[in-house]
Formats: sequence, C-alpha cells, structure tokens
Amino acid sequence: MLALRYTCCLRRLFRVLALLPLLLAALWTHAQAPDTVQVGATEQRIAEALQVYHDPSAALTIDEVQTRRFAPNNTEAVLQPGKTVHWVRVVLRNAGNREQVRLLYAGDWSHIAVYQQSETGYILQQTGQLLPIGERDIPSYKSYIRLELPAHSATTLYLRLQGDISLYKPQAVQMQLLLAEQVSATNSDRLFGQGIFIGIILVMTLYNLVLFASVRDRSYLYYVLALLGTGLYFMFYHGFALELLWPNAPLWNAHSFPFIVTFNGLFRVLFTRHYLNTQRTMPVWDKALTLLALLYILPVGMGLLSYLTPLDLLQACVSLIGIIGGLVLVAMVLTSIQSLLQGYRPALYFLIANVFFVVGALLFILKENHLVPNNLVTIYAAQVGVVAQVVLFSLGLAYRLNTVTSELNARVLEKARLEREKETERKLLIEQQKNELEVMVANRTAALRHRTQELKDTVRKLKASEHKLRRLNYFKDRFFSIISHDIRTPLATLESFLNILVNFSDKMKPDQMQKLATHTQVSVRNLQALLENLLQWSTAQTASGHHVRFEPEVLQLAELVNRNVGLLKDTADTKQIAWEVQVPPALQVRADAHMLDFVVRNLLHNAIKFSYPGGLIKINAEAGPMHMATIAVTDQGTGISPDVLATLFKLETPAMATKGTINEKGTGLGLLLCRDFVERHGGKVQVETELGKGSRFYFTVPMAIPEPVVNKPQLLEGEIC
Repeated sequence: MLALRYTCCLRRLFRVLALLPLLLAALWTHAQAPDTVQVGATEQRIAEALQVYHDPSAALTIDEVQTRRFAPNNTEAVLQPGKTVHWVRVVLRNAGNREQVRLLYAGDWSHIAVYQQSETGYILQQTGQLLPIGERDIPSYKSYIRLELPAHSATTLYLRLQGDISLYKPQAVQMQLLLAEQVSATNSDRLFGQGIFIGIILVMTLYNLVLFASVRDRSYLYYVLALLGTGLYFMFYHGFALELLWPNAPLWNAHSFPFIVTFNGLFRVLFTRHYLNTQRTMPVWDKALTLLALLYILPVGMGLLSYLTPLDLLQACVSLIGIIGGLVLVAMVLTSIQSLLQGYRPALYFLIANVFFVVGALLFILKENHLVPNNLVTIYAAQVGVVAQVVLFSLGLAYRLNTVTSELNARVLEKARLEREKETERKLLIEQQKNELEVMVANRTAALRHRTQELKDTVRKLKASEHKLRRLNYFKDRFFSIISHDIRTPLATLESFLNILVNFSDKMKPDQMQKLATHTQVSVRNLQALLENLLQWSTAQTASGHHVRFEPEVLQLAELVNRNVGLLKDTADTKQIAWEVQVPPALQVRADAHMLDFVVRNLLHNAIKFSYPGGLIKINAEAGPMHMATIAVTDQGTGISPDVLATLFKLETPAMATKGTINEKGTGLGLLLCRDFVERHGGKVQVETELGKGSRFYFTVPMAIPEPVVNKPQLLEGEIC
C-alpha cells in the first residue's frame, strides 16, 4: 500500500515537471509583452509603458530585433554618449469608434525610423534632425511621425532611435502623442512670436543702417551686423534657418551655430570697442576685448573639424561658446562701467542695455548647457533682453549721434566765424582789385573786339574757299569717273587687236591682216573721238567754273543709237551677243549730243557686261506722253539683287562695283552720271529687273516736235546680228 502511494506521488511529480517548461514559457512571454497604451483625447507623455532594447552594433534589422528581449524603460536612467541605436516597442490601443490621428514625437534624434505593424508586415516611416525637410514624414523642423490608428485596434510600434551626433541624442527615452491641432497651434504661436521678434530686429537693423549711411559712423555698421547675427541665431534656434535657408542641408544646419554665434560675438566686441572708444581711452580693456574676440577661433575650428571629419565636437563646442559668450557679456558690462566712470555719458545707455541682455543671455546659456531648467523664462529671457537692448542701444546711439552732431555744429560755427572774418578782408582786397581790373578789361576788350572782327572776316573767307574747293573736288571726281569709265573699253579693244598683230602676224593672210588693220584704225579713231569729247567737256567745265555746259540740239535718235551700237559691236561679238534695235527713223529728240551719247553708250555697255554669252540685247524707243521720248535697253542677263538696286542711282551711297558675267570690271559710277545727264534734260531714269532673268533700263528725253511720232516702228539694219 505504501509502495502504491509512493508510485502515485512520483507520477504527480513527473506531471508537474512536464508542465514546468510551459509555465516558464508563458511567464517569459508575459514579460516580453509590452504594456498597452490607451490613446486618450489629449496630449500624452509616455515613458513607463515603453520597452527598450539597446543595440550597440547599430546593425540589427526589424526582423532580428523582434527576437531580442526588450526591457522596461528606466525613466531615471541617462543614456550614455555614443552611436548606440535604441529600439523602443509600444502598443497603442484605440478603443473608440473612430479612427484617431496622432503625431508621435520621440525627441530630436539624428534619425528616427518607426515600424507600424499591419496585416502584410510593417509600414516604415522616417524622420530625424539629420534628414532633409522634404524627406521627413512631416516636413517640419521638429521630428514628427503621423500615426493613423483605426477604431477598435491595437497597433504595435517599433521605434529605431539613432543619435549620430551628441547634439541630436536626447538623454532619455520618452515619447509624446500629440493632437494635430495642438502641433498646429504651437507652430502658429512660434511663427507669431518669433515673427514679431525678427520683425523688431529687422526694423532696428534698417534704422541703424540708415543712420550709418547718413553719418558714416562705424559703430552703427557694427551694431547692424551684430543685430543680423542675433536674428540669424534665433532663426537657427527656432528652426527657421532649416526651414527657409537650407532645408536640404540638415548636417550643415547642425554645424552652423558655431559660425553664427562667432559672427554675432565678433561684431558685438567690435561695436563695444568702437562705441566706447576703448582703443584710445581704455587700452587694457581694449586688449582684453581683442583677446576674447580671438578666442572665437577655437569654436570655429571645432565646428569645421566636426563638419568635415568623423569627430563629434558639437557638444563641446556648445559649452565652449557658452563660456566665451559669457565672458564677452561680462566684459561688455565691466567696460561700460569703466567708461562711465571716466565721464563718457553715452556709456550709461550701453550699460543699462547690457544689463538686461546679459541677464537674459546668461540664463539662456545656462539652459543650453543643462545647468538650469528648460522653461519659458530661460527660453525667452535672451530674446526679451535683446529687445530691451535694441531699444536702449538705439537711444544710446541717438544720444551719441546728438553729441557728435553738437560737436560738429560747434566746429561749424567756429569755422563760419573765421570764414566771415576772412570774407571781410577778402572783400576789401577784391574791391581794390576790381577797380584795377576794370581799367585793364576795358583796354583788352577793345583789342579783343578788333581781333574778333578780323577772325570773323578770316573765317568767312575760309568758308568761301572751302565751298569752292568742295565744288572743284566734286567736279574733278565726276571728270575722272567719266574718263575711267569710258576710256577702258576702246583701250581694251585696241590692246587685243595689237596682241593679235604682234603674236600672229606671220601666220595671217594679207586679207586677214587688212581686216585687222581696218578694225584697229576704227578703234583708234573711236578712242580719239572719245578723248577729244572728254577734253572739250573738261575745257568747257573749267571755263564755266561751276558745272558741265549743257547745249541741247535736235538729234536723230536712230542715228545716235546705231552709232553707239557700232562702237560696242566688237565688245558684243566677243560674247556672241545679238542686237535687236527698234527705233523709229523719224523720231527726233532735243538733247545734248555728248550727254545723250554717254547715257546710251553706258546703258549698252552695262547690258553687254551683265549678259550671258550668246544672249540678246534689245534697244527700242517710242514717243510718250508730255512730248517725251522713251528709250529702253533690255538684256537677258543676271538681273540686279534688291540690295544693289536700292543704291543704283544714289550719289550718297553709290552701288558697289559688280563684275560682269565673264569678270568684266567697272567702277559703279556710270549710272550716277546717266541719272545726272537725263535729269538735266528734264527726264527720268528707271529700271525693271528680275534676278537671274535680266534687266530693263529706260529713260525719257524731250522730243524735238510737240506732237508724238506716230510712225510704226520698224526693224533697222542689224536687227539681229
């Protein structure tokens, strides 16, 4: 019986031992399960309900960290410095009938990743102070995460908190659930309050900048720059610099404050030295202020090293800047007291203004170094002190300006008195010199009048001579234009005939020699006639002294045209050009023979020049209205471009010399003479042209009889050659 009881006890013991692992597993699971946080209707600060796992390797993923053992959050512990990653687990329960939206704020960490459990896994949301504004879950200077909690749900969150630099690593793990309306109201208050502060800074900056532009006192310039540095620092402190100035450079934003504070401090030191004139009145204090200014090299160097290298010196930089800034503030107060004791009245405003500012700034510095609590007084004491300082400094600068102005006015009055005395002496001397000068001026005026009259006569003679010379030069140019334009063709023909006679005379037959000799004789006679006409014309012009003599007479137009066609026949034959002449034999005109010859010959020569080999030139004439005859020369040549056409008949802008179809040269002045000669007859030269198809030049001259010629035009001999 005893053995049976012993056996039953053993069986019960084995059953208990078999259930022990299950009980231990249940207890471990209970210890791992996080406390559930009931989402309330107002702001919630959560610390005790959080479970924390510290990852020194900073390499665990969300899947790996779920297998680790989380410990309850120790709210009294202070996180050690370093780059350890802290994982936080919490369960948020929404027991209400509607979806709840909350903004999660876990502190100003370098990087924050929130994994929100869902049916398919985890939803990742990121923010953090070293993340650009645009990449944050909510684009704000604060690290907010937007959470949407469904009705009747329990949402598990894993937070990965990473502090890469000591400035962005809070001392404790905690979390806040904020209403969106609360955050919006806080941000509005920030914008309103800081907007007023920055507005005051800007207004006073502009005011003192205007004063500097007026009086050129460097104190105002240094004060303006110090105010800009102050405004920039508080823009950095309240997040406006990151939001407005460099939203895509969060790392630079973290390292910018040593440079901003140094900029502000240096110009405050310079303002103090120049305003209190320490270099001249207090050399010892001036050296102390200079030494404090040089100390700012240290935080600037530390900021550069921290920004450009892996070293994290920002927290040490904050402490060092606080020490240097405190020393500068104390030195400013002591220097102003010493200056006031020396009798410098503007130092009173400087001292009172600095007392307010120093108290507020020291409270702010102590708060930044975690030596006093973080509350409204310590946060805004510096800004209140800045506003008080700005107002009092402005009064001090105004008093200093009045003092300087009074001194300047006294100097101006003394200078004016001396000037009046000098002016009296000067007037007496001037009166004496005036009498002497009047006699001298009267004598010289008479001489100048005589000289002026002589100069006027000389100028009048020079202008008359210049006018004559211009006219003579003009007619000289005309004369040489005619010679250079018309003498070229006969000489060219004569040269070609002589070349044939010289080079091929031994191979030519007598009849060919005779024919060439005859042609040569004709060319020489034509050239002789041309030269004689030009010489007669130049003689007549020289005799007149003003212009070419115009002697109209009755001319047979057909005879004149045929004569000029004959003169240019050899030139046309070289290009195998045919003629078609249609001039009524009875058509008579009243014109100057030399001028009309020149016009017809020039138009025919130009037609040959711009015709293609084997082309056709038409010459026709007919009676027109108003007792005027129209003579036209038409070719099938190159035509005239619009640019050249616009300058053909203008003396001011003569047309450029254009080469012919076989590179014939010309001066481009012949048409100007044609226009001049035709207008002397009361006629007009016109042209119709089409580029690539030819041109038609036609002009009018008076007929010899009042009634128009009615004879039907007939083809003359040599119609088609």
